[in-house]
Amino acid sequence: MRGFGILLLLLFIPVLCFPALPENPSGTPNAGKVWLESWKAESERFSDLYELLEKDFRKFGNSEKMVKNIFYRAHQKLFHRYQQFTLERDALDQGLYDCVSGSLILAALLDHFGFAYEVKETSYHVFLQVRLEDRLVLLEVTDPREGFIADPDQKERYLRDFTLNPDNIRTGEKKLTSFMAPDIFRTIDLENLLGLQYFNQAIRYFNEGNPLAAYQFSITALKYHDTERIRDFSHFLKQELMLATN
Repeated sequence: MRGFGILLLLLFIPVLCFPALPENPSGTPNAGKVWLESWKAESERFSDLYELLEKDFRKFGNSEKMVKNIFYRAHQKLFHRYQQFTLERDALDQGLYDCVSGSLILAALLDHFGFAYEVKETSYHVFLQVRLEDRLVLLEVTDPREGFIADPDQKERYLRDFTLNPDNIRTGEKKLTSFMAPDIFRTIDLENLLGLQYFNQAIRYFNEGNPLAAYQFSITALKYHDTERIRDFSHFLKQELMLATN
């Protein structure tokens, strides 16, 4: 079982953050509003970013330029260094982020400003697609320099990495392969993304040797994102806890 546990741990390591956010159903309009209000109150850095973007929106409106400003201003103000196992508060306070925490913040901002976007979950990664009137823009938060992807050829190459090689990892993340890895390329919503945060917090606690906390977070993750790999991991954790009591 220990060897099996190590395989599971390696399988789920690439997606690694859990924000301490107010719970808010994503099925309602402007789902990120509650989160943004909380972040503004907690973080001067985020509040400054928000004010800059409000000014930008009055000037540029629902445009590609505005999406670009959201991406690059967020990196200027918040996303300073990639680090796995980071929470959303790490980005707000210390500038530490990874693909999930960064994408969550970007998605909440896009939601606030009324952009049509999709959160894409892959086997090992999360990124964003923003649909404008005449084109599709990709946002790869782990690449602060070239992560705003609007060029058609660059978009095609980027998406090919996931559709043809679903185990591929983008900038700053390890490439880990396992026969247990499910092939995933799907659209999720903010509520599902929140579930991934709980799921990844479960992985973090398991890695730190606390399977009870890991199991508790996995149960919460299923509430927001009921998927096969989360169910399998939660079942594995339950078995580990049962074996530990024997």
